[in-house]
Amino acid sequence: MQQRLKMMGSLTYLMMHSPLHRMYTMNELEERFLPSLLHDQFRYYEINGSPIGFVNWAWIDDVVEQKYMTGKYELTLDEWQGGSNLWFPEFVAPFGHARRMIQDLRKNVLPKGTPAKALKISPEGELIGVSQYRV
Repeated sequence: MQQRLKMMGSLTYLMMHSPLHRMYTMNELEERFLPSLLHDQFRYYEINGSPIGFVNWAWIDDVVEQKYMTGKYELTLDEWQGGSNLWFPEFVAPFGHARRMIQDLRKNVLPKGTPAKALKISPEGELIGVSQYRV
C-alpha cells in the first residue's frame, strides 16, 4: 500500500507538468492509472529520484476495443487483461523522455514488433484519432 501511495504522488507530479494530464479529475486518475498499478502493467521512470515518465498498457479484447476506440469508454479493472489487443491508455513524458521510455519498452517489457494502439488526444482533451505503433 505504501508503495502505491508513493507512486500516486509521483504520478500527480508528472501530471502537473503535462497540459493534457493536468486536467484529469480524481476519478479519471483512478480509472486510468490505478488498474495498471494493481495488474503490474506499467513502467515508471525516474532520474536521480525525480519522476520523468510513466506508461501503462492494457490487453483488451475485440469487443472492448471497439468501445474504447470511441474515446468515451473507460476500461474496467478486469478488461485491462481481457484480450490480445495491446493499448497504451496513458503515456506521460512531460520532460521529453518519450524516446527513452519507448526504447525501454522494446528492450525490457514487450516483444519487439508487437502491434499497439493509443488514443490520440488534443491538449483540450478531445479525441483526435487512434495512433498505431509497433513496439
